[in-house]
Amino acid sequence: MIVSRETLYDFSIAMNFLVIAIDGPSGVGKSTLSRLLAERLGGLYVDTGAMFRCLAWRWQQLNFPEEKEELINLGAKTQIKMSSSQIWCNETDVSEVIRSEKVSELSSSISRFPVIRDIMKQKQRQLVEDVRISGTHSGAVLEGRDIGTVVFPNAELKFFVDASPEIRAQRRVDQLRQKGEEANYEKVFQGLKERDAKDRSRTVAPLLPAKDAIMIDTDEMGIQEVLETMYRYAEPYN
Repeated sequence: MIVSRETLYDFSIAMNFLVIAIDGPSGVGKSTLSRLLAERLGGLYVDTGAMFRCLAWRWQQLNFPEEKEELINLGAKTQIKMSSSQIWCNETDVSEVIRSEKVSELSSSISRFPVIRDIMKQKQRQLVEDVRISGTHSGAVLEGRDIGTVVFPNAELKFFVDASPEIRAQRRVDQLRQKGEEANYEKVFQGLKERDAKDRSRTVAPLLPAKDAIMIDTDEMGIQEVLETMYRYAEPYN
């Protein structure tokens, strides 16, 4: 069953199920913030970017089809399951493999297809509805680029987290080096700028803040400070 936007919104109000949307550009720290906020509130953390990467991983295996019918078939036959720390694609744990730079690039490429974005929107809504029905969590925290504008425009709380490309690039470099990986600042910086341009200029679901989103500029804020700011807004709903 595909659940409508209106139905999900009614459920979240009637059943005290809190949906929080966290949007922002690549490298701004959405994943870390969303995971920590979900843990603190007892909600499920939903990494929608990982869901796109999962589909991109399958797309790669099928040799990158671009015909509409093939893309629809890809979406229909790709089953995605998530926990707060793992993601399974057709019963295969892809939590690590989808984090490669190659899959990240493919994710950006496949997301340009309107039919794919629509398929993923429905999968994301259904995932949240399944969690609501299961009663395992008090809500869901979703992070992405169009959660508050397209996927859950009626979410009770919407945040748009931003930072300058320079700050985001340095954070990404630091993160990669902490993992023992080589990282070149200029390459990372240019990659972020290119991704920003693609995300903001696409005709379907471009990256932009929802009109009622709470804007948070993190240039001079640490993760804990941003988390506390978000929690102050979320606490009255919890």
